[in-house]
Amino acid sequence: MAGGGAVVGRLRGRRPGGRGRLLHGHVLLHYVLSPASSSPSGRNAAGEPVSTHFVIIGNGAAGYRAAKALRRADSAAQVSILTEERHPFYLRRQLGEFLAGNLTLGEVIFQSRNAYRRERLDLFLMTRVEQVDPPAHEVVLANGERVRYDRLLVATGTHAVPPDIPGTDLEGVATFDTLTQAQEVRRLVKDVRDAAILGEGIVGLTLAESLAALGVRVTQLVRGERFWPEMLDEATSARVEDLLEGAGVTLLRQTEARTVIGAGGRAIGVETAAGETLRAELVAVGCRRRPAIDIVQGSGIQVRQGILVSDALRTSAADVFAAGDVAEPTESEEFGPDDAAFCWQRAWAQGGVAAAGMLDRRAEPALEAMRLRTALFGRDLAVIGRGHLPAGGSVAAVEMPDGPEVFRRLVFQDDALVGAVVFGTGESVHELNRLVAERAGRRRVALALGLQEAQPAPGPMPTTQARHCPICAAEIVIHYGTAAGAAIRCPACSTDLVVRWDGQNMWLDVSRP
Repeated sequence: MAGGGAVVGRLRGRRPGGRGRLLHGHVLLHYVLSPASSSPSGRNAAGEPVSTHFVIIGNGAAGYRAAKALRRADSAAQVSILTEERHPFYLRRQLGEFLAGNLTLGEVIFQSRNAYRRERLDLFLMTRVEQVDPPAHEVVLANGERVRYDRLLVATGTHAVPPDIPGTDLEGVATFDTLTQAQEVRRLVKDVRDAAILGEGIVGLTLAESLAALGVRVTQLVRGERFWPEMLDEATSARVEDLLEGAGVTLLRQTEARTVIGAGGRAIGVETAAGETLRAELVAVGCRRRPAIDIVQGSGIQVRQGILVSDALRTSAADVFAAGDVAEPTESEEFGPDDAAFCWQRAWAQGGVAAAGMLDRRAEPALEAMRLRTALFGRDLAVIGRGHLPAGGSVAAVEMPDGPEVFRRLVFQDDALVGAVVFGTGESVHELNRLVAERAGRRRVALALGLQEAQPAPGPMPTTQARHCPICAAEIVIHYGTAAGAAIRCPACSTDLVVRWDGQNMWLDVSRP
């Protein structure tokens, strides 16, 4: 067993020292702390083969993807996943559908406990990590016990920052971070006629749509003059507001809550900062979110808003990686207090990159600029990079409304595409994500989106190069002599593609009839 300290789960049936914690009739965690030394190379100081212990904190998209990739690559390694959640991996983007009653609990949970067992992934639910200790190569649990690792991935995502007002501890005041919390809101909503949502953001959007679908009268408090300006540009914000108000949601702009009003220990309403009283048996906190970095504070791992990482998702501490919404690129100029991403696709891609690094393998950086990807009343909404920036100075915005329900916005800075917004249909989202991540120039963007006719090619490809499919990200080799405009098919997803080349840059575009 590697790392001198492996987690021994209930599947192994061991109780070191005859001790084991019981939770709901199951042994939750056991620990063996061994003085044996080892390295991620898989051999100890004596050169004897040992298994590597990978520890992952968090079981969301990034953590789950990394665990699967580690197991596929190393069948002998021990992979331990520590999470505060009560449920195995599920898709958070489906919590709204679960609340609305469109999905059952079994349909929301993506991977059962038995599936983890079959793949020999040691999943430890309801397990809180208190601190990461990089010099000792250990994580400290809330009960004081320590778990040693060879390589560690922090994939803790973001957490809600609730408003600091009286009454948030009353029954009927709910957050919507986890499946357990969604179950609680689903229980509460059976007796609710009026609900108030405090704040905007992805949680506020999800709650507003789901509660309105259940016939609840919803009032949403919006701090500023319009909805979520930190994420949405003015035109997209107006479209989102129209959808919400069209569904019966009342938006109170420039309004904040002063206190949650209670009676008998239960919430019955909200008093606004202006002194207005709103009736509400359910007060939902749809507040702002921040990267969950508490467990690395004071550990020596460098943080800003999130945990600072390289392109390979390595942190400043040896053998510690971070991925998903908690990770912040070291060179990023865009990651401000309100710039956290809310996109499972981005977290999923980074989980794969982090796993490669934990295995000492090279991987292409995750070319993911996506900050928000969700569905709202059946319409796709995506914000990529700095898509919300207003025009002015070196920033130019191109808005392309394709009818009342379809809208695209491109943001250029010094001729490079730095952001985009897609509303209504998601057909161009994958291409725009790639173009923003690569800071493509105007001409290339126009060609990729079919906004102008391609110019005559300057000649055949002078070298053999590899590029990634814009749909599935599979690597495709474009050989020397291939002509610009040549049609090819992705061997992985069978998408018809076209080779583009402007004399300097080569890329792949989706073929259009």
